[in-house]
Amino acid sequence: MNKKLISMIGAAAVAICAVVGGVVFISMNTRASGTEISVSVESPTVEKDDEIKVIVTASSGESMSYIKADLSYNPEVLELAATSTDLATGADGQIHIIETLAYGETERTYELTFKALEIGTTEFSVHDAYIELYDSLELVNVSESTTPVEVIANTSCSDDARIKEVIIAGVQGLDSTFSPDVYEYDLEVGVDMEMFFCSIIPMEEDSVVITPEDLTLDMGVNRFEVSVTAPAGNQEIYVFNITRLDHELEPETEAIVETESVQESDTEAAEEQPLEVSETITETELSDSESLAETDQVE
Repeated sequence: MNKKLISMIGAAAVAICAVVGGVVFISMNTRASGTEISVSVESPTVEKDDEIKVIVTASSGESMSYIKADLSYNPEVLELAATSTDLATGADGQIHIIETLAYGETERTYELTFKALEIGTTEFSVHDAYIELYDSLELVNVSESTTPVEVIANTSCSDDARIKEVIIAGVQGLDSTFSPDVYEYDLEVGVDMEMFFCSIIPMEEDSVVITPEDLTLDMGVNRFEVSVTAPAGNQEIYVFNITRLDHELEPETEAIVETESVQESDTEAAEEQPLEVSETITETELSDSESLAETDQVE
């Protein structure tokens, strides 16, 4: 029986013991000369929407016949984009690396590419890892290895995460009081408003606006948070404290109607003035024409 076959049988035995879940144990040497599996990144920081390369390296002072390791990460911050080998499989925060080496090697590397989804700090962690040595068939339990990564704002995109315009149903005068640089408002609505309905227009068209899931307006003060994420990845939060009154709001229409009436009166007066001048000029011209006609008749 060759060593490759023995190696595969040994690996299968380890897998069976893992399924048993603690009833049967296989002794693993945790200290073998230079035997380790490590994880590293090309840079400790990456900009949102950019990619970062991650290297998992298995190495030993002796030839290796079998490698097994799990690589974990935060799927809300990073997404697996590509791998250099089909020996690394998985997604959603967990990658499994399994390889059987036919002739024994002292080092193997696995390159994975991740895309940065959201701004934040996370880490890559290699765990539940072991290496089988080629000559002795000894299974070596490998210590956990981690490396941190920070996703930062993308400097090539706009970082303006402000709101340009906002309309909230039942709120009066917000269009004149709202400012993109003010991030909290105390507002009132009448008793008939039972839900928080709003229309949000961000400064940047590609910004992502997220409104609350629960839009119910209870009697009294209700707090609603609206988040805006700029294309660069940075975020701003606007807070609207809306008090639902136990009565209707007083309408703000009387002043508007009175102003419009004054404007209409001024407009009508301005339109009538040119007509009077025009009539005066016309009467004068007619008078002059009649005088010239009488003079011609006398002559």
